[in-house]
Amino acid sequence: MNFFRENTRSRWKEQIKRTAFEINTNNDFSFIDRFIKDKRIILLGENSHGIADYFTIKNDVIRYLHQYHGFNVVVLESGLLEAALCKQFLSDESPEKRIQSSLLDIYHNEEMKPLVSEEWAQSIKLSGMDPQPTYPLTSKHMLDWIKINTDYELYESIRRVEELYFELDSEMLVKVTKPLKKRMKAVIQEYEGVLKLIDIKLKNCTNHEKQRMLLLIQRGMQNRLQWLQVNLKGYLSSGIQRGFNMFQNLEWLMNYYYKNEKIIVWAHNFHIRKKRPLTAKLLGIKSVGYWLQRKYPEDFYAIGLYAGSGEFATQLRVELEIDSMKKNHYHHLESLLYETSESDLFLPLNVQCQSTDRKMWFNRKWRLLESGFLGLSPMVIFPQYHYDAIIFIREVTSPNYLKRFE
Repeated sequence: MNFFRENTRSRWKEQIKRTAFEINTNNDFSFIDRFIKDKRIILLGENSHGIADYFTIKNDVIRYLHQYHGFNVVVLESGLLEAALCKQFLSDESPEKRIQSSLLDIYHNEEMKPLVSEEWAQSIKLSGMDPQPTYPLTSKHMLDWIKINTDYELYESIRRVEELYFELDSEMLVKVTKPLKKRMKAVIQEYEGVLKLIDIKLKNCTNHEKQRMLLLIQRGMQNRLQWLQVNLKGYLSSGIQRGFNMFQNLEWLMNYYYKNEKIIVWAHNFHIRKKRPLTAKLLGIKSVGYWLQRKYPEDFYAIGLYAGSGEFATQLRVELEIDSMKKNHYHHLESLLYETSESDLFLPLNVQCQSTDRKMWFNRKWRLLESGFLGLSPMVIFPQYHYDAIIFIREVTSPNYLKRFE
């Protein structure tokens, strides 16, 4: 049995060596050209938000795709409104302040800074696809714009509901009680009124730039309403609704706000997979990748990111060791990739080595580590059903988190 296993494992390694591409330090990703030349959307996943090397390599891939393939939009797993307004309203702030005032906590690290500060990234348009908000500073700048460019009626309506919203958001982080739910429902009604009011202002607006800003603000207000609705539901129902809301936001960006642009999506592997793992299927959760596969199957390319060894940080920023090499390592894809090459790898899936090759390595179920709230745990999948490619990083470290503002 051991001989059979080792023989099979050796064959898998040879298959990987013949089809994978080594990722070197010169940031030359030209090997990806043949796979994405006709794609409008590139999905970059990650099995954990708490790995510094993912931020670094994603920035490198984004720079390459921007410079050589015309990808000008990056959509993050963060609030749509705040991310989209970050560069416009916070351009005079430090990179740290921009990140911490407009993006979710998972992006608050040193490795994220190139995307908001380096020269090549100045022509990148940022946005988000998550209905959940970030922080009120962007809302304040948005209100200043409304006050100057529209009228008192719209300004006062949005100012009042945004103030109520951020009060509720702070309380929702602690516990959603019955009295809080009652207030949430009342604010939902106020947002419905705001959305109708923006519709009226849009019909009377003839300035293209103001129309575009009002459309974005309207989408942001709709996201506020949706996030309140998500938090009114139970944990399971909220997960289902959030995933669909994220896809709706991405589709709106694709078809309206960035209609003719190529888009890069940066999110967790959970959100970018084309196929649902068993647990998600049983729970009825459908991801962004799932919906893209059904509505735009020829337009996107999904890349999952995994790591072999090192440290990662949980959502609570507790540092833990990646242990794919310790238990049942034979069944962990990360351990096979770690043994196969001394380099980081880009592995296209659904390819053939030679006609004489027997079953390809990706045509079997593998354990792959994915993050939960407190750490990484194995999930069993057929890789080629979920991704078009995998980026594998051999050794990783946890992010260098930014100091929180007082």
